[in-house]
Amino acid sequence: MKTLATAAALTLVLCSGCRQIIYTESPRAGHYYLNPRANFPSVGRVVLLELDNLSARQDLSESLTQTLADELSKRHLFSVQKVMRSEPIWQTMNLDAVKSHSLEDLAAIRQTFGADAVLYGTIQRYVSFPHLQTGLTLKLIDLRSGQLLWAFEDVWDSTDKAVERRMQSFFKEQMRSGYEPMDWQILVTSPRAFERFVAWEVARTLPDLPHNAPVQTIEYRRRYLTP
Repeated sequence: MKTLATAAALTLVLCSGCRQIIYTESPRAGHYYLNPRANFPSVGRVVLLELDNLSARQDLSESLTQTLADELSKRHLFSVQKVMRSEPIWQTMNLDAVKSHSLEDLAAIRQTFGADAVLYGTIQRYVSFPHLQTGLTLKLIDLRSGQLLWAFEDVWDSTDKAVERRMQSFFKEQMRSGYEPMDWQILVTSPRAFERFVAWEVARTLPDLPHNAPVQTIEYRRRYLTP
């Protein structure tokens, strides 16, 4: 991640003929990618598939998927429909196959759910003791074209000072009161509160206005997003 952050801190100018493509730094650079050609206003409905879970906590995928759906809905960018593995349609449509980006599979999801995009990902890491830690990767795929719209990758560690500062800001903005005497430290001791913080940070990387959306570095795209 340090390499990505360093690369993103610089303005990269790539020449293709006489055209220049400029990549500028965005907040917490290196953790997410926004397709500069994506038409986000055309995405009215998103299917959120239950996250894959590589952690030892078996209920985490359901819990974090629900929390992520809640935080995405609060952005009012598009409607969100969750699909969980316990639902019969998961097996009927073989939704695990969506990662192959087969246009046939994507078209079937679009037709079945009336959606414009599908969001899926993996809980790469989860630790609850001696401190909270979560790692996530996510991708948002346009069901109409198979185009990558947005992708995210990050790890949160409650003992990291930078994460601690962001947790304090999150508490003041989103939770405020009713958690005395622990105050913002509820995020350090409560896995559910920490999940909400993680989902909130993910959701806020999506653009308010697509034409102002930041673009991550080519290095990040090549390293993490190339199939």
